[in-house]
Amino acid sequence: MLELVGIVAPFFMVIMLGYLAGKLGVFKLDSAKVFNNYLLYFALPAMFLSKLLEQDVLSGFDVRTLLVFMSANTVIIVVSWIIHGGLYRLPLGDTAALGTTSTWGNSGYMGIPLALELLGGPGIFVAFSLLAADIIIISIAGFALHEIDKDRSENGGGSALASLSRALLKTGRSIATNPFLIPFALGFALSAVRPSWPPFFASSVEFVFPALEMLSATAFGVALFSIGVGMALRPIANLGAAVPILASTSTLKLIAHPVVTALIAVTFFDLEPAIFATCVILAATPTATNAFIMATAYGKRASEASTAILVTTTIAFFTLTALLAYFRSDLGL
Repeated sequence: MLELVGIVAPFFMVIMLGYLAGKLGVFKLDSAKVFNNYLLYFALPAMFLSKLLEQDVLSGFDVRTLLVFMSANTVIIVVSWIIHGGLYRLPLGDTAALGTTSTWGNSGYMGIPLALELLGGPGIFVAFSLLAADIIIISIAGFALHEIDKDRSENGGGSALASLSRALLKTGRSIATNPFLIPFALGFALSAVRPSWPPFFASSVEFVFPALEMLSATAFGVALFSIGVGMALRPIANLGAAVPILASTSTLKLIAHPVVTALIAVTFFDLEPAIFATCVILAATPTATNAFIMATAYGKRASEASTAILVTTTIAFFTLTALLAYFRSDLGL
């Protein structure tokens, strides 16, 4: 058991260091934004490029993992819609914000290091499948619903078709400029044609590779530290009133999401045991800061998203350790 805690504990120790630094005033909210921008546009893209250039992407990438994550994300978003839009009778924008909070796991900052810890180099493909599924399903659903809600407010209802068209246009622009997709696409393409690289190009890549390694080496520590700083600096407003919603979003993210992922993988796909275990563990990661960023951008349920990050990250220490213990004993992961 101590060995398993040793795998999970360092992640949360770095998060807690960031949390303490934020609480003690070492960093301000602007500092957290600098961390996030550095990660999004430099460290994590560099890590994607360097890791992909080390792999045989044509034989390593498995579309089944992408389909598993996409299917699970869709199910959780629909269930969240039923609960928050139907049971709680919340408006469209609020439902969209709580849907992303219930589904969007910390795939970039926590999922990638976990996948690499569990599977080594090939884990980058499982991690990217999760990232891609989040972008394809959660980003599109979240941006589109928020934009439709915003368009209705600004245009007094208007044509439903026109509202949907404007929402999809803005959503497409947001997805196309996602800083995770561009470096992955570039790294995937370069790795796929690596055997036929001309000599001058191969030497050029080897020249820049050390720089990529230097940047990527900082990604995990800064990412986890940034989570803690962000958790400390975001105010929690009216916690008592938010408890029912926090209970539903946290349950969907930490329990329903990995369970649905496991059921879909077992029922429709024949994944290797280690890949299956990694998919389930990554689905159990806590709510991502992306959910808070989107909620803040549209002014919908930002307080609940912020609190959900704190609550699910704290609980995830125990749930992720339990999952690791189960898979280590059952599958030898």
